This record gives sequence, C-alpha cells and structure tokens, in this order.
Amino acid sequence: MGYRLDSSSDIGKIITVNGQIDPELIGITLMHEHLFLDLRKSHLPHPLHVHIPGRSEPLITSDDFPATELEIWESKLDCKNLDLVNTAAPISDNYMLTDENVAIDEVNKFKNVGGGTIVDVTSIGLKRDPEALLRVSQATGLHLVMGTGYYQKVFHPEDMDGRTIENLTAEIVQDVTVGIRGTGIRAGVIGEIGVNGNPITFNEEKSIKASTRASLITGAAMTFHRGGTGSERHTTLDFVESEGGDLDRVILGHSDEITDDFELMKGLLERGVFIQFDLIGREFAVNSLDDMNPGASCDSSVTDKDAVAILKLIDAGFGDRILLSHDVCWKTHLRKYGGFGYSFIIEEFLPYLRKIGVEDDQINMMMIENPKRILPFVSPQTTFSQ
Repeated sequence: MGYRLDSSSDIGKIITVNGQIDPELIGITLMHEHLFLDLRKSHLPHPLHVHIPGRSEPLITSDDFPATELEIWESKLDCKNLDLVNTAAPISDNYMLTDENVAIDEVNKFKNVGGGTIVDVTSIGLKRDPEALLRVSQATGLHLVMGTGYYQKVFHPEDMDGRTIENLTAEIVQDVTVGIRGTGIRAGVIGEIGVNGNPITFNEEKSIKASTRASLITGAAMTFHRGGTGSERHTTLDFVESEGGDLDRVILGHSDEITDDFELMKGLLERGVFIQFDLIGREFAVNSLDDMNPGASCDSSVTDKDAVAILKLIDAGFGDRILLSHDVCWKTHLRKYGGFGYSFIIEEFLPYLRKIGVEDDQINMMMIENPKRILPFVSPQTTFSQ
C-alpha cells in the first residue's frame, strides 16, 4: 500500500512536543540531550548479563556475577556511592532518568542562563516519555524537540532480525506524522539512530535505510549516534545516499571521538553533513586548560579536544556545519549529582571558546543559526509503500 503524506504545513517549521514553532523562536539550542530514558541494558556489570530473546527483562541473578557487584548494581545512587560509579561495578540507578521534578529543575538551570531549546534524542527502546516531556516543556517554557528511530542493537526489538525496512520506516513515519504511542505528541527529528559499527551490522543497515526513507517521506532531519567507528561513518553516509537521502539533512553525533583525525572530519563535512560535538563537559572542566596553548594541558579531556577541533574547523571554513551538546544521559551528568548538567556549555565552554579566539558570531552560528537550518522540516521527497 502506498501513500503520500500531506505535510505541507510542516515545511519550514520545527516540531516540538507542543507543536509547530517558527525557527526564529528556538534561541540557544542543545542538539543532543536526554531528559527521560533507561540505559540499563547497555551498562550491565557482567559480560554474561545480556538480554535473552524470549525474556521480557534481562536476566539479573547472583549466578550472573559476584554478589558484591549485584549489591552495587541494585543500590540507589546517592552521595555515599557516587565514587563507585566510575571505579567499580556500575549502579543501575545511574542509568535511569525518570524524575520529572529533577528534570524541571535541571532544564530551568539551562533556561536561566539563556537556553531556549533542547533536542531530546531518546529513541525507540529507551523508554521514551513524550507526555513527561510535554509537562516539562509546559512547566519551564522551554522548547523541547523529541526524537524517534532505533538506537543501539542491545535496544532493538526482539524481532528486529525479521523486520523489514518498510516495517521500520512505517513506525518512524507514524511517530513523526501522527504521534508516539497514541499521545498525539510528534517526534521532530529522526534519531538518535544507533550505529556503533565495527562492523556495521545488517540490522544497523536496515535502521539507517529506514531512517533515510522516513526522512524523505516526512521532511525531518536525521541525527546519528556515532554513525560507525572511524571511517565507517562514510559507509553510513553511503547507505543514506543509496536510499536517495540528502546528506545536508544528516547530523553525525559523537564526533568528539574523531577529533584527532582532522582529515576524517574534513572529509565528512565536505560531503555536506553536520558534525556534532556532544560529549562536552566530560572528564575535565575547561577552567583547567591552558588558555594560551589549548590542547596542551589535558590529553585525555574530551572537552579540551573538542575546543581545539572546533577552532580548527572554524578556521577551515566549516563553522556553518558544527553543532554542540552535552549528551546528558546518566544521573551523574546532572547538576543535582555533581555533573555538568545542561548549562555547562553556556556557563563554561562558550566563554573558553571566546578566550581561545572563537568570535561571538561563530558561537551564535553553532548554537542558534545551525540548529535553525537543520531542525525545520523540508518538503517531502517521496511516497511510501508497504
């Protein structure tokens, strides 16, 4: 069965959980965040502790891993065990964002320093909560854009192997055009699309192609989790192009991982995509850096390397293709638990960029103008058949 969607009213508009808005209203925008999600499946404390087909929940018993790890895994995150998060067995509670009051408080911290919009890229399988996002938006006055699509393979549906590209496309299109799970709350971006690669799996390929078809049908942009390992990002873009996709509608996230490879970044940008540095705030604060010699003081700092890469890319003429965000997805990323929160970029990172030579108009380009170009829906390019 084929149909053409009448989405002409969406063209040139940004779709938030509250409905359409004009691009001029978004203000400073974080393009890759999470307010509500459940990431426990990807942080299990033992290699045998994985999802088993046919079970509604992953297997969690003392037979799977040592009792001490089980006790830590099942504990609640608090000030007494924060130090265990990165030094011992993981704590399951850290990988769940479910508290609306906390979300409102954290979002308000971003709004109070000048923030205007957050793109929540929590996708299918991560326990999205469109109605909670709507309540947060209404309580704070902040614009929230919601994502859709399929994330990493551990979060794929149990029947993913047997699902067709057409079937996956239909679900994504439904989320964008009608709404998510009968709520009427529409996704405004496709992603984050989980592509870890090394190698890119057949199901990841199906997800890429389905997302591309859905993008063409709806006019929504696509945003990728990584897009593969290293140069596999080019393979992901090849799959997009094989479906007729426009690389100008593609965001490659987690580009923080390739800051040491300028030629790879340059080659991706020359194909027309946006690249996104969205792990800003991790590991070290920018006030520990050497203003006179950026990149010299903290070899392992994601934030430091991002700053250096951004400066180089701007100097090379790619400032109109850069997006910034934090990827808040653990409790320990929130300000309440001592993390960087949603306001770190505005409060710490942008002042540091200014110190090392990035001009205000270039910052506005990355934080406002580039989101204003990628988020609005464009004219649909194709029909959909099933």
